[in-house]
Formats: sequence, C-alpha cells, structure tokens
Amino acid sequence: MNEPSANNPFLVDSLNHPLAGPIRKLLTREGRRELNQIIIDDEENIFQALEAGIEIESVYFSGEDKISDALRRKLTAGATIHEVAKRTTKKLFENDKISRIFAIAETPKFVGLEKLQTIAKDVVVLEDVSISGNIGNIIRTSLALGVGGMILLNMDPLDIYDRRLIRASRGYLFSLPVMTATTSQLIEYCKQNNQSLLVTSADAEKTVDEIASINARLLIVFGSEKEGCSPEIENAASLKARIPINPRVESLNVSAAAGITLFTRRDFNR
Repeated sequence: MNEPSANNPFLVDSLNHPLAGPIRKLLTREGRRELNQIIIDDEENIFQALEAGIEIESVYFSGEDKISDALRRKLTAGATIHEVAKRTTKKLFENDKISRIFAIAETPKFVGLEKLQTIAKDVVVLEDVSISGNIGNIIRTSLALGVGGMILLNMDPLDIYDRRLIRASRGYLFSLPVMTATTSQLIEYCKQNNQSLLVTSADAEKTVDEIASINARLLIVFGSEKEGCSPEIENAASLKARIPINPRVESLNVSAAAGITLFTRRDFNR
C-alpha cells in the first residue's frame, strides 16, 4: 500500500488536487451514481465494510487522526493511503459532517426482491422511512436480533449508501441484505409468492406478543411515525398486530416499534 509523504501525489493539499474533485462528488447522490463509488466514514465502519467483503479503493486521514496498524493490515490489496491537509478537509466537506478518516469504495451491487428466495428468517420492510438515524438504528437492531434482511420501499438505491446512513448503522449496513423496491412491486411479489405481510397497527386485535409463535417467515412492515403504512400495504397485509402502550402516548418512534416487535420474534430468528 502506498504511503503519503511530503510533496508527493498522496498528499491532498488543495481542492485543485486530482483526488479532491471525486471526493466532493461522492458527497452527492448524482456523484455516487456517476462514479459508482461511496464514502465510508470512520475506522469502525470501514472495518465492518471490509468484514462484509467490500472492496476499499483508498483511505484518507487528516491531522492527528492517523490510520491504525490494524486497519492498514486489513485493507484490500492495492488500496492506497492518502493524507489530507486539515484546511483542505474543511473545504472538501464544507457543510457536510467533516470526516478525519474515511475510505472510498466501489458501490456494492444493488439487491432486488429476488434475494428473498434465499432468506429463511424474517425480513423488515420500511415504507417511506427516510430519516437516516431511524433506518440505521433498525439495521443494527435487525442484525442483533437475527433478522434475515431488510427492504426499503420507495427509496433511491443510491441512498442506501449515503454516508449518514452508513454512520447511523455503525457499518452494519454492509452485513445485512438490504433490498429496494416500490410498494406496488412488493405487493405484487407477495401475491405471486404467497408471502405474508405483517403490519403494526394501533387498531389490530392481536398484540405483537401473539405473533411470536408463528413458525413461518414474515415480512414485517413499518411505516413512518407520522403517516404509518400506506393504505395499499394495510390492505395487502394478511396479519396485523399492535404494541400495547399507554393511551396517553399517540405513537412510538419507528425504531422503537421495530425493536419491540422484532424482540418478540427472536426465537424464530435464532
């Protein structure tokens, strides 16, 4: 692996450096589309990506934040290491969160609903959930509780690998199959494959505790906290369950609702 030294091309010391332009492009969805690459912030997340087999092309560090020996040993063969001048780091990221250690990797191959044929455990479905923190928390919870995968409905596939979402998931995004589809595509898939959709609904007769004994894979759908699931998903669902809560509380955050529901299914997903 190449090491940076003074006055060489591995030191990014201005926005005119040939490596600066691609970094700035990758902060945008269109840039990720054009270059077919993503940015992964922080060593913890880079390690998770490497564990999942993601090809790291290059790693950057700035200021006093040096790359650890452990990461150097783990890096993909041929990956280059670059130093970024501190003042240049601020200019690169501008209004985005500054990262002192980050990697550039090839975008993982996007996964469609056909992946469901290989997954035996429950799958979490998020419909129109857009907040990175919520999605990231649910990814971590899903992996912790043995869930087999996740489907993000009505999301641009490129947004799966937005650096904010990667950070929110603590890098576990790379360890869980994440599929994208539209609501109508998922409903059609369920019809053709006799697949059960479960939605959480405050009006359901059954509680989430009662779904624990279902000995079959479920696609468990959560909508946004504000709007909930769409009428189309509600109508297509063959199962509904509610989380018993104090009636004074209107609703739970979607990540909290997912955690409670998935915990009841932990025995099936072991």
